[in-house]
Amino acid sequence: MAWVLERVGSGIPGLRCTTRPEPWLAGEAELFVWEAFVSGTGKPVPSEISQHAADAAAAADTFADRLEAGSLSASDVVCTPASSFNLAAAAAAYAGLAIASNELRDQVQVYRTRPALL
Repeated sequence: MAWVLERVGSGIPGLRCTTRPEPWLAGEAELFVWEAFVSGTGKPVPSEISQHAADAAAAADTFADRLEAGSLSASDVVCTPASSFNLAAAAAAYAGLAIASNELRDQVQVYRTRPALL
C-alpha cells in the first residue's frame, strides 16, 4: 500500500489523504483510503477474470453501494474498546501524503464485500 500511495503522491503533489469518510465527503481530502474485507460469503467466484480482479470488483461495488446509502462511516470491523494503529494512515504518511497525524490512532474503515455484479 505504501508503494502505491507513494506513486500516487509523486504524481499529485500536495494530495490530501484521509482514512475517515467525513473529511473526504466534505471535500477536505482528495483521497479516501479504506480497506475491503473480501472473505467468506463476500468472496466472489471468478468468471472469465482472475480472482484478484473479481475481488477488486466486489470491493468497488461494495464501496459504491455504501457511498450511495450514506453508510461509509459504519465500519464492519471495529477495534473498540481496544486502541488501534492505522496502517493505512501510516502508509500515507510514509508516502508523503498530507494526512492528519491523529489518524494514526484511528481505526481504518473496513467494508465487508458481497460478490460483485459482473
